[in-house]
Amino acid sequence: MDNTYITLYSKSPLETEEIGKIIGKISEGRELFLLLGDLGAGKTVLVKGIAKGLGIDAQIVSPTFIIIKNYPGRLTLNHIDLYRINSIEGLGIEEYIDDDLSVTVVEWGEKLIDSLRLKEYLLVKIEITDDNSRKITLVPKGERYIRFIERIREWQT
Repeated sequence: MDNTYITLYSKSPLETEEIGKIIGKISEGRELFLLLGDLGAGKTVLVKGIAKGLGIDAQIVSPTFIIIKNYPGRLTLNHIDLYRINSIEGLGIEEYIDDDLSVTVVEWGEKLIDSLRLKEYLLVKIEITDDNSRKITLVPKGERYIRFIERIREWQT
């Protein structure tokens, strides 16, 4: 069995949000989560859960037109949506990623991987399995995120 990634299954948007809540609760700061998935896969639903896990009560919406939205909580949530972006040049995303007191979640995060030559991040792949169900695969890149996956496994037991 390959322990470098974990696959979780959600049967509803509420369960997807709960998975996000666990991710938010175990976040310690300076995390970078890159979300991948088709339109309607549940990326923003997962971010809502992460926000709840960080103690954020604000209404979370996808920042498609404003690109970056910040929410204060136990740690600041930097919610970035790159759907309409062809180039990240000049957006200043690097300064969000390097903040010890925040968690950065990027929808359509695959656009960052090559652009910033990222060494460490958690890739979150959300696949639609039917109208309400999702397969969520967490793939760590770097030792720090392998430990993060281990903390999620502990949370499950």
